[in-house]
Amino acid sequence: MDPHAGTGRVVLPTNVRPTHYDLTLSPDLVNFTFHGHVLINLDVNQPTTAITLNSNQLTIVSAKLTNLALKTESSQEATDITLDKTNETATLTFADELQPGSTAVLHIVFKGILNESMNGFYRSSFKDNDGKTHYIATTQFEATDARKAFPCWDEPAIKATFDITLRVPSDLVALSNMNVISEKDIRHSGKKGDSTKGPDGEPSTQKGDVPSTQKGDVPSSQKGDVPSTQKGDVPSTQKGDVPSTQKGDVPSTQKGDVPSTQKGDVPSTQKGDVPSTQKGDAVSGYTGSRKEVKFATTPVMSTYLVAFIVGKFEYIETVTKNLPQPITCRVYVLPGKTEEAEFALSVTPLALEYFTELFGVAYPLPKMDLITIPDFESGAMENWGLVTYRAIRLLFNEKTSDLSYKRHIAYTICHEIAHQWFGNLVTMDWWDYLWLNEGFATWVGNLAVSKFFPEWDNWSYFIADGFQMGLALDGLRSSHPIEVPCKHPHEIHQIFDAISYYKGASCIRMLSSWLGLDVFLAGIRRYIKKHAYKNTSTEDLWAALSEESGVDVGLFMNAWIKQVGYPVVDVEENADASALTFKQSRYLSSGDLTAEEDTARWTIPLGIEPENSDSKQNRPLLKEDSLVVNLGKSGHYKVNSGYNGFFRTAYPATALTRISQSIKAKDPLFTPGDRVGLLADLGALSKSGHVKTSSLLELLESFEEEDQYVVWVAIAERVNVISSVFYQQPEDFQKALEKFQRALFSKAAAKLGWESKATDDYRSTLLRKLLLTNAGCAGDEAMVKEAQKRFASYIGGDAKALNQNLQSAAFEIVVLHGEDSDFESVLKCWRDATATDQKLAAIGALTTVRNPALVKQLLEISVSDEVKAQDIGYFFGGLSRNPTSRHDLWEYIKANWDMLNKRYEGSMALLGNIVKSGVGRFSSEEMAKDCEKFFEGKNVDDISRPIAQSLEVVRSNAKWVARDAEDVRQWLVTKGYLV
Repeated sequence: MDPHAGTGRVVLPTNVRPTHYDLTLSPDLVNFTFHGHVLINLDVNQPTTAITLNSNQLTIVSAKLTNLALKTESSQEATDITLDKTNETATLTFADELQPGSTAVLHIVFKGILNESMNGFYRSSFKDNDGKTHYIATTQFEATDARKAFPCWDEPAIKATFDITLRVPSDLVALSNMNVISEKDIRHSGKKGDSTKGPDGEPSTQKGDVPSTQKGDVPSSQKGDVPSTQKGDVPSTQKGDVPSTQKGDVPSTQKGDVPSTQKGDVPSTQKGDVPSTQKGDAVSGYTGSRKEVKFATTPVMSTYLVAFIVGKFEYIETVTKNLPQPITCRVYVLPGKTEEAEFALSVTPLALEYFTELFGVAYPLPKMDLITIPDFESGAMENWGLVTYRAIRLLFNEKTSDLSYKRHIAYTICHEIAHQWFGNLVTMDWWDYLWLNEGFATWVGNLAVSKFFPEWDNWSYFIADGFQMGLALDGLRSSHPIEVPCKHPHEIHQIFDAISYYKGASCIRMLSSWLGLDVFLAGIRRYIKKHAYKNTSTEDLWAALSEESGVDVGLFMNAWIKQVGYPVVDVEENADASALTFKQSRYLSSGDLTAEEDTARWTIPLGIEPENSDSKQNRPLLKEDSLVVNLGKSGHYKVNSGYNGFFRTAYPATALTRISQSIKAKDPLFTPGDRVGLLADLGALSKSGHVKTSSLLELLESFEEEDQYVVWVAIAERVNVISSVFYQQPEDFQKALEKFQRALFSKAAAKLGWESKATDDYRSTLLRKLLLTNAGCAGDEAMVKEAQKRFASYIGGDAKALNQNLQSAAFEIVVLHGEDSDFESVLKCWRDATATDQKLAAIGALTTVRNPALVKQLLEISVSDEVKAQDIGYFFGGLSRNPTSRHDLWEYIKANWDMLNKRYEGSMALLGNIVKSGVGRFSSEEMAKDCEKFFEGKNVDDISRPIAQSLEVVRSNAKWVARDAEDVRQWLVTKGYLV
């Protein structure tokens, strides 16, 4: 039975299926092309003379089919090759019909372009200390871009094994999913103009070639990992639980302490140093000798997880200490960056060991490589055994890096390594189920960080950040269910968003809390063992969890997964608040929910604390429109404890007054995570009109004595959102909001001061930066003067005047309150910076500038050769957050749309973010109409979701301003902030 039948999905015919690829590629880093040939083992399911597979932006030079069913080998050339650009396929027609039950080998010779679009097989570049440019050939295949590198069956459920060979310059490092099994020198160059020969001069076609590795063969280093039948059975070596040996120790990262498992790559005793290119080379390329690097056969895997990289890299390495079969872990970096890889290398084996224990299945590859790519569209990509990253998501210098990046790096590493099981070993059947990959990896990545670094209070930060991003997007009509139908490739990239990641993770967190973590994880182990090397749907996960828990998980979860939106729970109290009535309805940020839209109902774990002593009232679930819960005693309670539930809580005014008093009294009932969630709820309910914005402002005043960093993050977010949305109110209104902001932040900022203390830890260090930034940007005179004084000393050569954690604070304050010369000084800091986090600190400050001429200068810089295409979002995002520059930004986008559209035609996620930056922070119907008119008649199918969502945000903002501008003004007057 065809699982795609009736879905409308653009998928390949089922007449044949690949079982093994033998792929050889020769990238040319001078002319930015590549040649390749692939031999694909096929199982024939139906009589056919035509084979259709995916191919996009490739030239197919020739195709030949060898029928292995005949006693005498029979090969036939394709009589016709037809390309379908719309559906990204190639159809190969042959004279002789293939018969069901037979096997064949398809041999294709092809060539392509190493593009600049950051997907497929593409080129990246960096400059060395002498200003010389070096090029890298690298891959990014998720979701549907393996077809840009080699002809293949590019669907997640069509798994196969892979033998990969790379023919590359001898002075470059070649990497792929598996370890190197051989490396040899090869001839230098072929005849000019011979399209059938790669740059090595070796014929790309070899008559009658059949791959030496037939389907299911696995190298000796992986015996027992992948069954030769390829039927997805879990091998016997992985059936038992792995002993709990994770101790949390950080493994040694001393260079050379472990022999290399990637024979012939780079001497492990030299920290991965690679010989430099020959003198006089303009770029790294085909000068000098070449080598052929062969990699071990992969496990059965999906095409989107295949990876290969060629370039100039160094590495550091270690091995896991607490696994039966040690795994070699390496972090590959650009030359001279190994010191910045130490933290990433310390986290990697911890994650491998922890997830092996957690999932009960061994990591099936012999190595785990992490690598930074200079040009990279997303944050990271979980290619099996070769995970790619942006530098900002992997590199951290203990001496110079801002501490705030450390948590993001640890989380990103854990997220991607979790994918090695959840996504790579067990893969979603189709992109409708993307959330199974991303939602779970987001949740379990945070779980791992919380275990490794408990002092960071990571879950509270998740409540402040990812949890709110999921709720914000899902509060729009233009949101989508977690499980969303995807029919065509251009739709897929649009669901790599806060719903798939953060709502997905939040719903898993809610489910794990409801079932109990131990029961939930036991169900996960059942799921992974049953479906290893196979593909699944949401229902497969529910089945495993239901079997383990004895409850119908699908009944509990389907509304959360298959319906768009989420509920707001209104709380009503009786006279003494001893009995509570809970009512659910769908939340919309626009506040204009219709009766027809309010039909969805969810099963909501209310999470009331303290719990009622009556066990029947414990852990109540709101399943219908309303529910009455008796507390047993009056008054003191909270809903959605720990913010495990994916919903908003609307407390009555009497409850908010009590909660405000509890917060002032530092009542332990309200944890930092609870306080974060409470502020976010009230912010969202103010926007939708459930409560007046003055109620939020009143609550914010309760936090004057707050001492937790993550709560201050939530406070700052609420204040900054109000300032941003109400940015077109009169100047006296704006000044009054700034005065209120100073009242909130200045006292706490002065208490911490600019000088670091020996007692500072992770949270106090970040709190100092946050308080100083917000007080200074709001115009606190003492903070501004001190920032200007320290900045002057810093640019004068005194590096100690601003430590790495306060540079961004000082930069932002001096640009916002200084002269054009201060802007130019920070711009020089940006140009001189070598570390990515230092560059980002400068960009964040530069984009606060108010001078239109300097805004124009920044816009021009953002698309110049000074800025990598991947980094435009840092400029546009900052200028969008700046109320004085967002209109100039939008005018620039409109005037340069054709250029931007062409520049990012292969990077739709980045183009979508450009739209969100340009459109999404306005607060008037006039601007919504302007944006709508601009996109009218344009071909924007690939970014239709970001456009619709941005327009809806603008209109929600406009309704909020119209409804509550006077309410906020009156509150500011009453409190003395506005005279």
